[in-house]
Formats: sequence, structure tokens, C-alpha cells
Amino acid sequence: MILDIRTTIMIAAALALMVGVSLRYALRDYPASLWPSMRLWILGTVLQPTAWVMYGMRGEIPDVLSMIVANSLLSFSFAKQIQAVRIFVGRPVNPLLTYMPVAVTATLEILFTYGAQSMRWRTVSVSAVFCAQMLCAVVALLDWSQPRRRSHLLTASAFLALAGVLIVRIVYEGLRDGTLTSAFAPTPMQAAVFALAAFFPTVATLGFVLMCSDRLYQELERQATVDSLTGISNRRTLDELATRAIAAAHRHKRSLGLLLLDADHFKRINDVSGHEVGDEALQMIAATLQFALREEDLLGRLGGEEFVIVLPDADEAAARAGAERLRHAVESAEFSAQHRPIPLRVSVGVAVIDDGDDFASLLRRADQAMYAAKRAGRNRVVGPADLGTRPVLVEGNFAG
Repeated sequence: MILDIRTTIMIAAALALMVGVSLRYALRDYPASLWPSMRLWILGTVLQPTAWVMYGMRGEIPDVLSMIVANSLLSFSFAKQIQAVRIFVGRPVNPLLTYMPVAVTATLEILFTYGAQSMRWRTVSVSAVFCAQMLCAVVALLDWSQPRRRSHLLTASAFLALAGVLIVRIVYEGLRDGTLTSAFAPTPMQAAVFALAAFFPTVATLGFVLMCSDRLYQELERQATVDSLTGISNRRTLDELATRAIAAAHRHKRSLGLLLLDADHFKRINDVSGHEVGDEALQMIAATLQFALREEDLLGRLGGEEFVIVLPDADEAAARAGAERLRHAVESAEFSAQHRPIPLRVSVGVAVIDDGDDFASLLRRADQAMYAAKRAGRNRVVGPADLGTRPVLVEGNFAG
């Protein structure tokens, strides 16, 4: 049994319209960062019903509308969806390349409708343009340099399935001896093309919505693990990663160093220049530390103006040398506000793993060493050897 083509087209129009309208109402529940790509996708989806209705009314409305405008509008809707995909995955959008298929579609429709009249070659050439658009979307979705999620694969599969049936159509109509007499001819090929086109908006949009949901989940996951101000690990993530590193050091009998850094006179920066400048100072310190560390080192913000660094495979000498390097890097950083330089300094406490140590005990010893550095004049490094060779117990408030 062959599907009635006109009925299939009207089903395609109804499905595309329902999907587009539903997605429009769902847009408000997604973060603003996704709106640009979602709006383009919605536009591409809701344009398809208009194109399908015009296409299905062939013979009842002028050919210029049912063929030239309808197919050009369909190509334009695919172009908007490709734009949406490229923006979503962070790829550049070239307007010329995006809209060129629309112009080519209109040109081919005019040529084979009013010039060299041939329904067969009009079908083959326009199908080739649509197929190229589908493959452009697939290429954007299947970025081999990035891990591919199932939502990307689902969306790509919708485009790829439509591209596949269009390729078969191109070969079938281009090589066969017979002539396609009508767009609504009840042939298996025409039925397959329009049936797949009817379900394409639903499947593709489902995939795209899942892509948006994945991105939302990733953002929520990032917010739960990353300090919102500095972009480095927050206290919760730091606890987890440091605990793992310490357990690995115990298991493999390796050394490990832990540094606790505290910004010197940070309260003064806040009081004199304002909390906004203070936040920028913390961002500068975090960025400076991150740049100076090894790839295997762990950096996190403990809270306030305190930062923790875990140095795997670092004994006391290596940990102290690393601490001095970081202290000097912060001291050398150029930071200014209101057109005046603001010096950045840190006091660093060093602790080295011992039998039975956990993150809390290492952090406690590093904290003692850091406050010893504060008492000794700030902008310096104090390690286990310093604490063992001289007492540095001094009364007073050393905050900052």
C-alpha cells in the first residue's frame, strides 16, 4: 500500500507546527545562553509547515508558490536549523554559505519550471541541494575533536536518514529510464521521501531538545564543582580530588606536598578599592597560579582569599621550591584598578604527607605554616623545617 502523498505532506506540516510551537513554550525554561540557537531552530521548524502546505496545494495555487517559493522556503528552514546547530556547537556561521543553498534552490526551480522544463531534473537537482544541507548539519554535529553525546548522535541520525533517502532518490530518478510525471505520483520512492520528511521535524527536534538538556546538565554540573568567581575547583571538588591524590600517594608509597596560600592584606584591598576590585584580585591570583602549575597539580579555592594546591610526587624540597615559584609569580603579576597599581602578595604554608595523613590533617599543618608566614612578615613561604627549628608564636590578629 502506497501512502497518499498529499496526505503525507499535510501530516508533515501538522507535526512540524506542533513541534515548533511546543518548543517555543519550552524555551523560557532554558538558560539565556541557549536561546540564540533554540530560536533559530524554532524558526526553521515552524517555517516547514508553511512550505509543506504550499507544496501540497500544487495545482490549486500558482506554481510560483507551490514549487519555487515552497522549496526555497524549505531550503531556508533547513539553513536556519544548520545555523542553530553550528551556534550550539560553537562553530562559526558564514551567512554566504548558509543562504547560498536557498538561492541555488530558487534558481534551479525557476530553471526547470520555466526554462528547460523537466520535472525529473528539477527533482534530482533540488534533492541534491537538500542533501548537501543535511550533510552540513551532520558534519557540525559529529565533531570528532569533541566527545559525542547520544543527543548529538540522535539529531545527526535524523539529518543523515533524510540525506540517505535523498541520495537514493537522486540515483533512482537520475538513472532510471522512466520520467517522473507528477510530484504526487504514488511510487515507492516518493512515498519513502515524503514519509521520512514527515517525521524528520519530530525526531530532529527531539534530538535538539536533548542536546539542550545535556548542555543544561553540564552547566549545572560545572556550577556544582567549580568556584563561580575564579573558575577553579571549589571546596567540595577540592576535597574529593585531594582525598583521591592522598590515597594514591599512600597506596604507591609516594611523596605529596600541600600548599595553603592566603592573599596578604586582602581586607585592605576590599576596604580601599571596593569588593569588585577584590574579586578581580582573586581572579588574577587564581589565573596566575593556574598558569604556573604543572598539569598534574590540583588547584582549588578553599574559601575567601585562601587557595589550596596539591603537588603529587613532591617531597619537602620540591614542595617548597614550587611554593616559592608560585609566590614569586603572584608578586610579579601586574594588577591595577582605577589606573593605579595594586601589589598582590601571598603567604604560603607547606605541608608534606606523612603516614596516616588525610586531607584534613595535611591542611591543618599547612594552615599552621601559613599563619607562621603571616607572623614572620607575610609574602613568604614557611614549611615543616621552619616550624621545627624556631617557634613563631606571637600574639595578635594576623587576618589578611
